[in-house]
Amino acid sequence: MNDLTITEKAGLENLESIIESGLRTFVEVGAALSEIRESRLYRAEYDTFEAYCHNKWNIERRQAYRLITAAAVVENVSNWTQTPPTNESQARPLTSLPPEQQREAWADATKTAASNLRTVTAQDVTDAVQKIKPHVSYNSGENEWYTPDKYVEAARCVMGSIDIDPASSEIANQTVKANKFYTIDDSGLEKEWLGNVFLNPPYASDLIKQFSSKFVKEASLGNIKSGVVLVNNATETIWFRDFINCSGAVVFTQGRVRFLDPQGNPGAPLQGQAIIYYGHDVSRFLSEFSEFGWGALL
Repeated sequence: MNDLTITEKAGLENLESIIESGLRTFVEVGAALSEIRESRLYRAEYDTFEAYCHNKWNIERRQAYRLITAAAVVENVSNWTQTPPTNESQARPLTSLPPEQQREAWADATKTAASNLRTVTAQDVTDAVQKIKPHVSYNSGENEWYTPDKYVEAARCVMGSIDIDPASSEIANQTVKANKFYTIDDSGLEKEWLGNVFLNPPYASDLIKQFSSKFVKEASLGNIKSGVVLVNNATETIWFRDFINCSGAVVFTQGRVRFLDPQGNPGAPLQGQAIIYYGHDVSRFLSEFSEFGWGALL
């Protein structure tokens, strides 16, 4: 564990006072937890952010991340409307959408509520999200969509093996067959990514930013030997540019990848995808993935 500076200690005390005040609003608490996590202000007493949340506040990891992502949603929507979500249950369905679609879904939900002369309900928001139906649809706050095996096998062929899948599950790893994988419960964001990495990150905006930053960091440390990343082709986002800027090649899929739900049913995504490669064998990557779309060196 590492000691905090005087400034960091003062900042931590202020952030914890927000949480201790009785969870005044989910926005304040989520923002406070986010800053504590991002700056690793828990490190003086706890090894992980999850341990800090559990032991300090009796908040489990899933609830902590729900608060963080919900707070990010409200910040985004607040820039566009004077009537943003007022509770976490209203904001939660929006976390599965990109920022622009969060605003669209919230506007639809508020319109529905106004037409019925009542306040917005969580069901109004869920219904609005379902109308938009992006790649990662609302699924009880989860991001449970799995990669079809043909893309996984192409990645395995390029890299020779898949050592780490840092954003996975027991079901997903039946296809990926990574030597080591991390789930929502053991947080790949807190672990080293050593060797060949396959990553299909959760697409909630707050989480995908964290995974892109983590990928760049692990690559810069030399921990990642090679990596294949499958994401939406959100070229306008900072996280997408972060992936691109540290990588050697990219393939934009000719069609949309029909990710699978936990029952094995293909989804109907509204956005195309990009497959990004980090490593030294870019020619092999472009050759293996050429059947899925067109590629370019970076």
